[in-house]
Amino acid sequence: FIILKVIGLVSIQPFFGGKERSESETRLRKVDVIISPETTRWLWRAFLPSGSRYDLEHEAINVFGPRAVDLSKLDFPTTLVVIGGLDSLSDWQRKYYRWLRDSGKEAYLVEYPDTCHAFYLFPQIAQSNRLLCEIRKFVR
Repeated sequence: FIILKVIGLVSIQPFFGGKERSESETRLRKVDVIISPETTRWLWRAFLPSGSRYDLEHEAINVFGPRAVDLSKLDFPTTLVVIGGLDSLSDWQRKYYRWLRDSGKEAYLVEYPDTCHAFYLFPQIAQSNRLLCEIRKFVR
């Protein structure tokens, strides 16, 4: 490819956070068996850009936080944001969706209230198939 223009982004349960613990992180602490606050902090520490100081307000963790770029000035693709209601990061995912919309970007939200983080990895969960249908519809 000489020039590749991304025209769509499928953001399935985006992995964002911040310094303040969200209501969903607190409420689902003992329910979300896949993502715990300890796990998220370990992962963020491990995957911050090389040389970065561990900071929960780092723009790689909290993209819409105090050091966020002004997204309204950027050419950003139309985005589909997928949230699972039993995902402890669901409040951060909703904030991400609202940030996109508030920045004037075209964004669509799909919520599956009774699903955990990474539910789509389990084909026996009916919402996995529904998600594939939503993605197909978005791509077309």
